[in-house]
Amino acid sequence: MRRDYYQHAYVTTDWRRAMDEIGALHGIGHYMEMPDALFDTGQDRQAVAHFALATRDELQFEIIQPLSGDIAVYQWGLPAEGFGLHYHHQGRHFADRAAFDAAVAAAKARWAMPIAWDTMGGTYAYFDARADLGHYLEYFCFPPGSHLEAVPSFG
Repeated sequence: MRRDYYQHAYVTTDWRRAMDEIGALHGIGHYMEMPDALFDTGQDRQAVAHFALATRDELQFEIIQPLSGDIAVYQWGLPAEGFGLHYHHQGRHFADRAAFDAAVAAAKARWAMPIAWDTMGGTYAYFDARADLGHYLEYFCFPPGSHLEAVPSFG
C-alpha cells in the first residue's frame, strides 16, 4: 500500500452484480469480500454492509451495499427499487496519523462530517463534499499490516 493513494468507491443495491460490472469494466478478477460487515459509524452508531475491495494499477475500487443500521450516507444515489450502482466517494489514505488529523481538521472547516470513527485498527471520516465535488470524501488512516494489505491487486 502506498502513502496517500486514492480509492474510487461505489454504492449499490446488488453487491454481486456490481462486482461483476465494475470487474468487467476495469479488469478486476476478484475482490476481498467482507459480507455482512458490522462497523461503527460514530458514537453509539453502527451499520451493516457488504464490502468488496480490489486494486487496479494502484487505484483501489470499493463496492458497498448498505444493509441496515446507520446507512443513510451509503444510500445516497441509490434507487428505492431495482438495481442501482452509483459513484459515492473518493477515498484518501494517510500513512501518518498526524497528517490524517491535520487533513480532517481542514476538511471539517469546509464540510459536514456525517461519519467518523476508529475501526479495524485504524480510523476514518467522511465529508459531505457533494455540493462542491458531486460526491463524498473519505479520509482514512490504517497502519502497516492492516486489512488493506490483503486487498487483491491487478495490473
